[in-house]
Amino acid sequence: MSRLPSGGEIRLKSPAKINLGLRVLGLRPDGFHEVETWVQQITLFDRIRIRPAARAIRVTVDRPEIPSGRENLAYRAAAALRAAAGGGPLGASIHLEKRIPAGAGLGGGSGNAAAVLWGLNRLWKLGMTPSALSGIAAGIGSDVPLFLAGPAALCRGRGERVSRRSPLASGWILVIKPPYSLPTPRVYGWMRNYLKKKKRPSRIKPRPMASPDYRNDLEQVVFDRRPLLRECRDALLSAGAERALMSGSGPALWGIFRSEAAAREAAREFVRRRRWMVHLARPLTSSILSVKILK
Repeated sequence: MSRLPSGGEIRLKSPAKINLGLRVLGLRPDGFHEVETWVQQITLFDRIRIRPAARAIRVTVDRPEIPSGRENLAYRAAAALRAAAGGGPLGASIHLEKRIPAGAGLGGGSGNAAAVLWGLNRLWKLGMTPSALSGIAAGIGSDVPLFLAGPAALCRGRGERVSRRSPLASGWILVIKPPYSLPTPRVYGWMRNYLKKKKRPSRIKPRPMASPDYRNDLEQVVFDRRPLLRECRDALLSAGAERALMSGSGPALWGIFRSEAAAREAAREFVRRRRWMVHLARPLTSSILSVKILK
C-alpha cells in the first residue's frame, strides 16, 4: 500500500542561527575539526512549501544564484529520509523562498534541510522519532542536527553532537553581511594551516562550556584576510552592541543590543556608509518546528 498522503501542502519556516561562541579545538583523524559551539536560532526565516509527489523529489529556489536540485541540502535531506524509509513511491515537490543570506555562516541551507526532514516525516507519515531524524541529519551536514534540537544548543564533535541549552531571553540582534560570501571549506582550510603551524594536537578533551563563551576562534584566520570584517565587528561594539562576533565561518557578523532603537540606529549606519545587507531579529525562545498542512 502506498504511504503517500491523499493531498495537501506543508508550509514551514526555517530560521537562521548565530554562533554565540565557537571554539576550534584541534584537527581530527577524520580530517574534520573538533569544535564546540553555542548556537542561538533567530527570527530571520526562509519559507518552505512542500507538496506530495509520486517517486520524484524536486527542489526549486526563488533565487537563481542558489543551486536547486541534487546540489541543494534540502534535496539531500529528502533523499536521505526516503532511503531511510526504504524508498518506494515517496516523492515531494519542495520550493524554497530564501531570505537568509547564503554563504554567510548563518546556517540557512542546514536549517532548510532540518525543516524538510521534519516536514516530510509528517507528510509521508513515517512516524520517525526525533532521535532517528537527528541521526539522518548528521549524515547530511554538521550543522543540520542543531536545527532539530530547539532554539539554542551546545554542539560538539564536528557539530553533530547536540545538547539543548537555555535560549537568550532578551535583546535585539543586528546581523550584517558584506556583499560577498565565504565558503566554509575555505575558512576551515585556513584554520587547518593555522593549527598545523601551531602544532595543536588532533584530539582535545576540554571542559564543556557552561554558558556562551563569547569568542569565535575562526575570527583569527578570517580577519587576517578580511580586515574590514574586524573593523565592522568593532564598529558594532562602538555603536552600542553588548556583544559582537562573526557567526560561524562568516562573513556575517552579529551584535546584540539592549534596545530596538539602538539596533535600528546601528543598522542605518551600516546601510548608509557601507551598503551591507542588514537584518534585525530577535532570539527565538521556543522551537518553531511545527507543520501546517493545507488541504
